[in-house]
Amino acid sequence: MSQKQRTLKEFVAELKALTDGMMTVEPKEIADLRLGEMEIPAGSYGQYFGTWDIAHGMLRDYSMYTLYPLVVLAEDPEFQPRQMSKIVDALDQAYSNYLRYSGFPKMGALALELRAHLKDNPSREEVVTALRAFTEYTNKLQAWSFHYFPWGLGKYFQYPAERLQAAPPPVADLGATRAHIRSGQRIRITWKPLNITVNATLATKENPELCADLVAALPFTTIQDHAVVTGESMYAWSPFVSTAPIRLRERICDAPIGRIRFSQSTGQKFIVQYGPTTEDLSQPVLGEIDEADAAKLAEVGKAVWESTFESKDLIWMTVELAKVQRPNTARHDATH
Repeated sequence: MSQKQRTLKEFVAELKALTDGMMTVEPKEIADLRLGEMEIPAGSYGQYFGTWDIAHGMLRDYSMYTLYPLVVLAEDPEFQPRQMSKIVDALDQAYSNYLRYSGFPKMGALALELRAHLKDNPSREEVVTALRAFTEYTNKLQAWSFHYFPWGLGKYFQYPAERLQAAPPPVADLGATRAHIRSGQRIRITWKPLNITVNATLATKENPELCADLVAALPFTTIQDHAVVTGESMYAWSPFVSTAPIRLRERICDAPIGRIRFSQSTGQKFIVQYGPTTEDLSQPVLGEIDEADAAKLAEVGKAVWESTFESKDLIWMTVELAKVQRPNTARHDATH
């Protein structure tokens, strides 16, 4: 039987419906995986933690480091749609077929159908639309997978205090710069059920295309989670895919409290820094929370840490346009 019985447009419509359905409701695949209720009881000697761990990591790599680069390539005029079919065939199957077996049968079937559609020589616009929709779908699966992964196990793998005190400072990152956002479009960020709201200014002048992509998607509400490596930083998967050119980046460890970043290459994450960080990679600058509101972030960060690492209680972040004008007081920062 053919792997496609419908049009590519109908296929994309289902992807969008599935993604919309996951915005505020945990998908069954994620619940089944974390509870050991998958259709196929994958896992050696009757345990399913290994299955869960590997599937979580592969889903992350699939959505961030396979599908998103495929979107970028599909938009590149140097690559023809017919070439994209071969590229997707080469890169997709190892991920989607294993994940199909490990608790994601629906996603595996959709990936198979996508590859079949791409063999029909669709237009570039159709290829890009389909790959974007599939990337958004897998990003949302990954967001839920990340939230419910048992990160609390990390308390059993702590660095000795003296090791942390002796750690070297971050190495220099070529091209990095400390950003100062003085003017731009205004947004408001609210966390529920914490009932904490902050106002921020987007880097409209510094990264205009990226900010335009964000504004076009507003308002949106998504799960707020905490970084597991970077330090005192929170992120949330955004419900859109941006391939905008980036004109200003900043080292994460150099950023001030209140920095807003956007990571296109790691799931389209909307990131808020609320304290010290150690990661010396540079990320796109999206904006800056008002200095008057920055003090509120510590309370949010603590609650989100508890949510991600222990309780799994859901904290929702809503991002929307704000009517409040930027205060005249500028952020005072000794770092230049």
